[in-house]
Amino acid sequence: MRKPVFILLMFMFGGFVLHAAQTEKRVLNDTITGKLLFFKKILNDDEWVVADSATAEMIKELVDYIENSPVDSVLKRLEKDVDGNDSLFSRSIDKISNPEKIAGYISKRTIERQSDHNARIIRERFSEEQIMVPETLFSGMYSKLPLITSAEAPRMLTDSIIQLPDTLVALFNDPVVYRNKEKFKQADSLKNVFIEQARVSYNDSLIRSFRDSVATEYRREYIQTRIDSVNKRYADSVYAHNVKILNQYNDSVTAQFNNKAVGILQSLITFANRMPNNIIIHNLYGQDVKLSLQNEAAWYKWIWLKNHMNDSIGIKVENLDKHNLRMVIDETVNLSRLTAKEALEIKEVKSTKRSGPKLFKVTVKDPVLSPWKLQGNAYAGFTQTYINDYWSQGGKSSASALATFNYDVKYAKNKIKWDSSFDLKLGLVYYIPEEETETQRNWHKNTDNVELNSRFGYSAFKKWYYSADANFKTQLFDGYKNVNDTEPLSSFFSPAYLTFSAGMEYKPNKNFGTFVAPISLKTTYVTDPDIDETKFGLNEGDTQRTRIGLVGKLDYKKELFENVSLKTKNSIFINYGNNSDGEWQFLKLPDFDSETTIDFKVNQFISTQLNIHFIYDKDVESTWTKADNVEVKGTRLQVKEFFTLGISYRL
Repeated sequence: MRKPVFILLMFMFGGFVLHAAQTEKRVLNDTITGKLLFFKKILNDDEWVVADSATAEMIKELVDYIENSPVDSVLKRLEKDVDGNDSLFSRSIDKISNPEKIAGYISKRTIERQSDHNARIIRERFSEEQIMVPETLFSGMYSKLPLITSAEAPRMLTDSIIQLPDTLVALFNDPVVYRNKEKFKQADSLKNVFIEQARVSYNDSLIRSFRDSVATEYRREYIQTRIDSVNKRYADSVYAHNVKILNQYNDSVTAQFNNKAVGILQSLITFANRMPNNIIIHNLYGQDVKLSLQNEAAWYKWIWLKNHMNDSIGIKVENLDKHNLRMVIDETVNLSRLTAKEALEIKEVKSTKRSGPKLFKVTVKDPVLSPWKLQGNAYAGFTQTYINDYWSQGGKSSASALATFNYDVKYAKNKIKWDSSFDLKLGLVYYIPEEETETQRNWHKNTDNVELNSRFGYSAFKKWYYSADANFKTQLFDGYKNVNDTEPLSSFFSPAYLTFSAGMEYKPNKNFGTFVAPISLKTTYVTDPDIDETKFGLNEGDTQRTRIGLVGKLDYKKELFENVSLKTKNSIFINYGNNSDGEWQFLKLPDFDSETTIDFKVNQFISTQLNIHFIYDKDVESTWTKADNVEVKGTRLQVKEFFTLGISYRL
């Protein structure tokens, strides 16, 4: 029997099974990841532009090859481009950032200073009086002046342009002259001479004024033209100079950048060429050998083929490249001695299919997500200042502390949404007591606020909800105007505000929401008998007052930058009714409450917080002292701001 027949029979009886499968893509190490990020950033940026669009596409394919799908043809084309082209990227000079920092570049400020200097030199060199005005500039222009002719001269008296001197007036008023025709004729002749002289003088003044204005405008335009000409030549020379400087700088940087890019690209090409293509070969008895086919790698391995009788034969496997291998039978085996078994029938040959473990049905359970979401944040800041008796600039030793706490409870399932939040802010300032100063207290409260919000919503359509809202606000401790007052201005539950509203809420995303309630009840409570309830819009002796109106709210939060976040809450209340004086409030400025907080996070525990709070309430009476020590009362915009550095913790 011929040798090929023996080889075929050996493979049939040995139950040789070749199973080739690509392994999962290789996890990139840190060096390759960094190089990939380098090119991905360049390809997505508009500063550097690939000189050849075809090369750009191939670089993109290379990145995709390493990360996702191998394409060997890309590597071959890229190798030719890298070897024959040192310039992969180019950049326009208008993409250079901060060109003023480049040596030799003339900045805009320098140009402006030089232009001003040029204008000053020209104005000093050319005096307006020395500039000759062409006489042709005035030709034909006198006809446009309102000159008075001899025939129009008498109207100068009627239009009050001139007045007769007292001597002529006296002559005409003299009865003797009036009755004597000769004397009257002489007086009239003198009058005509005076009018004619006045007419000539008046026309001369018009012409002189006109010539002066035309000459002044001509001289100014003449000087400005010289200035513009000099500055234009200077600007053109500066532009040409700056373009030359930027081109030289850009060529140098581009060469360095391309050298770096070519080196990195060559490293990526080499890495991609050497990435292994793994296959696994199994024999009849479940023994397997993993082979890593690679370019530019010389290796070989022995594998053993077996039949059902456990006869073995060695096969030498050699690596040619990442897609090809060569298999050679052991040269010590004499194939001529192999014989076929006559008793073996083809129909009795058992399947060489591997019998692996049975697969059982897998039950996939969908994760059950809780409709509840709980989140909170606590913050505390402390500031301390010490000033001894010898500090020349004055001041007081003090210490201050600020604590804030916020906790949100949110529920969302199907069409129901329920958001609740609790906010607490408390800030104190303590002044170290001085022996010569006696005060009622050495501490002062600068912020004190307790607020509870709850809003229930049912989906109406798209991002709109039918909603009911409740809001409660009060404070914890007594508040005083200054450290010497004995009577508090406010205390716990005095005042307190409770608002119920029903309306529509628009919630397009988790960061933005607006709520409008045309029907709202706002109740103000003052329960402490020591607090003046009239300062909060209540009648004397009352402990509460309820108003009906319209409520509008807008909430927004956003991460402005990395570790910098903004949160703002805004609300307005428009009263449908009248105030305590009987005035209708609907068309007046609405009450509003706006609070904005910006958090600057330094690290996990340390952060800086800026809070700005505006309140305008027509029912709240403010008291202040004017410059002349006169105390004034009325409704004014209330403003509070604090900025502090402290410790925060997210719950």
